[in-house]
Amino acid sequence: MIKINRDITPGTYFLDDIFDGLKHSPILMDVFKTKNELDDVFSKTNVIVEEKDHYMFVKNDDATIVIGSNHLKNSDSKVLYLDIIHELVHVKQQRAGIDLYDKSYSYVDRPTEIEAYEVAVKEAKQLGMNDKEIIDYLFVEWITPQEHKRLASHVGLDVRNT
Repeated sequence: MIKINRDITPGTYFLDDIFDGLKHSPILMDVFKTKNELDDVFSKTNVIVEEKDHYMFVKNDDATIVIGSNHLKNSDSKVLYLDIIHELVHVKQQRAGIDLYDKSYSYVDRPTEIEAYEVAVKEAKQLGMNDKEIIDYLFVEWITPQEHKRLASHVGLDVRNT
């Protein structure tokens, strides 16, 4: 597991400033395919910590990752780790010219979200999380219970047994 620097004040940082050791997570080689691409992402991706109450997201215009300071300071380490893996999938998508926030899809049906959650779910399983824990991780306040079930189904989880 990586070391997360939770004592960061609002400002702009590099990934390694906050997520020490993240670059060595094997899942990121699955995402970025080459060490050169991974090194490039880590050298060029800015992370903004904001004094706002939100999770993480990637800016569609420049692939900057934005993290709410409350999330960084108070969320479970596994959640933060899975969130940053999820957001790095969005960084790859943005760098490929894909619109991260295509409004023709609902959040849970958006291909960019499904791909990012698939990678996070794969890593959650590697960490030993069970399906109920992963399904709980997938819940976000801006989706309905029906959408939550649909998202879980999209990423290969059976919500009937949870």
